[in-house]
Amino acid sequence: MSAPLTPEEVAIIIRARRLLKEKGLSPDTDVKTLCSQVGISRKTGYQWEKRLDQETNDPAREEFERLKAEHEKLKKAYDDVSWENEGRKIAWEIHEVDAMLAEKKSTMAKPKKEKR
Repeated sequence: MSAPLTPEEVAIIIRARRLLKEKGLSPDTDVKTLCSQVGISRKTGYQWEKRLDQETNDPAREEFERLKAEHEKLKKAYDDVSWENEGRKIAWEIHEVDAMLAEKKSTMAKPKKEKR
């Protein structure tokens, strides 16, 4: 059994079937008939297909997709940290931690020695 289709492959197949239907061709049209309908040779058709395949497998596009995924991951991490920090700020306000630290700091300060 072949591997399951990716979402991109399914979308391409659906689009191809719609195009065939719009052009009045049957879904099982062979490459030779398709190319002659367009007015190109079969060899040219395969060259176009190869060029399109190379463009879709372009390393720059793969790098872009990887960076996009990494960006989404970083945005989620930022949102999580931001949410945690907001919670801490609220907790500090509720428990008056700033005032407590300021009071503790003032009581812990050593008295200055007098100069002789």
